[in-house]
Amino acid sequence: MKIAVTGTPATGKTSVAKILAEKLGFRYLDLNRVAEEKGLFSGYDRKRKCKVVDIEKMREEIKKIQEDLVMDSHYSHEMPFDVVVVLRTNPEELRKRMKGKGWWKEKTEENIEAEIMEICKSEALERLGNKKMIEIDTTGKKPEDAVKEIMEKLRE
Repeated sequence: MKIAVTGTPATGKTSVAKILAEKLGFRYLDLNRVAEEKGLFSGYDRKRKCKVVDIEKMREEIKKIQEDLVMDSHYSHEMPFDVVVVLRTNPEELRKRMKGKGWWKEKTEENIEAEIMEICKSEALERLGNKKMIEIDTTGKKPEDAVKEIMEKLRE
């Protein structure tokens, strides 16, 4: 089984995905790390000051993996998955989390706008097909509590 944990940056994806993988006994996979290790980039975004992941090449890497895994990134919903978990957070809490990470204002505002517009959720829905989607609000929650909710919904 492949579980994709997605959401706007700072919603808690990495913390939740690591705990979820541990609870399920699955491999944890940080897609951004895979992109770095394997050089899966298609370019550089000067405005956002970041490398652009080649989604097609990343999909090919994920298809090669035969073991159960939990993967996370703001684009993990673009990968082959059996279940997608979309993490959501109140925009004001997101702003605080991003400020705590030292993000510049433009990056913060762009990501808050993406959360308000439900970008990750709508993109996940486009790829869902007959797969399962779990939506979790992480506002004011510890990652362990979010994982508990996910585990309950996985059993449904």
